[in-house]
Amino acid sequence: MKESQVSDRPTMRWLPVVDENGRTRMEAVWVAGDAVARETHAA
Repeated sequence: MKESQVSDRPTMRWLPVVDENGRTRMEAVWVAGDAVARETHAA
């Protein structure tokens, strides 16, 4: 992603969450646009 494409808007991400019975489900979380940019550039 180019710097010019980075937005300050929040982005929804789906993360796996394990419940108390050991079952995995997906949970949506909102992250700040700059956090997504740092995550993308770190890879």
